[in-house]
Amino acid sequence: MLGPLPQVYRIIVSVVAIAVFVAGGAWAAFMLPYPILLSVGASSGFAIGGVCVFLLLHEFHHVSTPQTSRARRTRFH
Repeated sequence: MLGPLPQVYRIIVSVVAIAVFVAGGAWAAFMLPYPILLSVGASSGFAIGGVCVFLLLHEFHHVSTPQTSRARRTRFH
């Protein structure tokens, strides 16, 4: 979705997205009327963040590489 990115930027996008979703999941778990374990919220945030990272960085169309055509060698008899 974001296009072909260099490896460093792919790692940065992944780390930032996972961190935001883990923090959001932990915060949501803390703010519930009956506070559940923060680890449950953080792990659910990690799972949702992983899916979002996949959707952000995955190329959904196959990038075809140009194939070089070789000239046929014919034998002269």
